[in-house]
Amino acid sequence: MIKPFKIMLPDSAPLQKKLKKKLSEYEKRVSVLKKKLYANNPDLSYITLPGFKALIARRLYQRGEVNTQELAKELIEEYGRVDSDEFNTAAGVINDYCKTGGKKVKKMPLKKTAS
Repeated sequence: MIKPFKIMLPDSAPLQKKLKKKLSEYEKRVSVLKKKLYANNPDLSYITLPGFKALIARRLYQRGEVNTQELAKELIEEYGRVDSDEFNTAAGVINDYCKTGGKKVKKMPLKKTAS
């Protein structure tokens, strides 16, 4: 189940700068996924943890806020599914970057993928 809450773009310029840097990082991760794992259907890279983070952060810059349930509904309509745990994790991470600059975000080890 998608946790319903609203993420707001921070007013603080330093927090916005950190979020913008993270958006760039997430876009790079999505680009790698498109090439390595989803070459046949690159759009599927956006329904992964880095993809959700990129989509949420980009939406924040476009609209100033993100309603998590509304965005998840749009993604389900477009892609047919959304992993609610990954989406909720991504929303929590982006929300933390908006509030604290990522101070509460735990570093997650990279998953190894089969070559």
